[in-house]
Amino acid sequence: MNLRKTLAHFFDSYEVAWESFMVALAIVFVVIGFLPDFFDFSPGGIAILDGIDLGITSFFILEFVTRISVASSRLRYLKEHWLDLVAILPVMRWLRVVRLVRILRLLRIARMARVIRSLDGLGFNIARFARLNGLQWMLLALTCIMLASSVLLFYAERGVNEKINNYWDALYASLVTWTTPGYGDIAPVTTAGHIFGLVLIISGLITWGILIANLAAFLTARKAEASIINPAIREIQEKLLNLDQLSEPELIALRGAINALISDRLGEKPDYTI
Repeated sequence: MNLRKTLAHFFDSYEVAWESFMVALAIVFVVIGFLPDFFDFSPGGIAILDGIDLGITSFFILEFVTRISVASSRLRYLKEHWLDLVAILPVMRWLRVVRLVRILRLLRIARMARVIRSLDGLGFNIARFARLNGLQWMLLALTCIMLASSVLLFYAERGVNEKINNYWDALYASLVTWTTPGYGDIAPVTTAGHIFGLVLIISGLITWGILIANLAAFLTARKAEASIINPAIREIQEKLLNLDQLSEPELIALRGAINALISDRLGEKPDYTI
């Protein structure tokens, strides 16, 4: 597998993690761009912001160049992601000379287009993950158990436990127990409170176990989906994406490859007629 295919496989396999990281980086990018307009920074502070700005910009440029290099159709990628390129331009040193110009910094908002696009893909994968093995219903049920236990804990400890004076104290203690940090700053003192605390501990352990198990199953399924496509199908996909750029002999060969693939799936003798 050459470098181009390796990088393309990386972006496909780790799409969710990569886009989550790029969303966070894009938000930092936009915030840093506008900070000097709202706060007074010392020359040293401005230098630090400029350094972070330059580092993020360099990373965006590297990512854009890498993405367009591994794209099956560079022209198509550029048409679909031209805002990514435009959003980088205002922070390049040579363009800062034309600072008519503070208005140019508004072009950084174009970088948020990546956030919106990334959240679309991220949202799809999160929804897919939530539906895996009925995860959303299990989490809903466990959340209801936690909320119900917090109410019961409040009534069991009210007037007895000096650290639980209202429902929010009970909810805080329940959340800390349910999510397993267990700070110990608020602990039940009644028998009923101890029982509800045990319910919270057990449901919290079940919650984390379910999440980890489903995450492992989700990542395994994604990896299997990425590897199930054999090289012949992947090659056909790449050629279909570049259909307008294929010569007549290449189009004829592509049609033959598709016919052979379909015939193979149907268990028929391939039809090579043109």
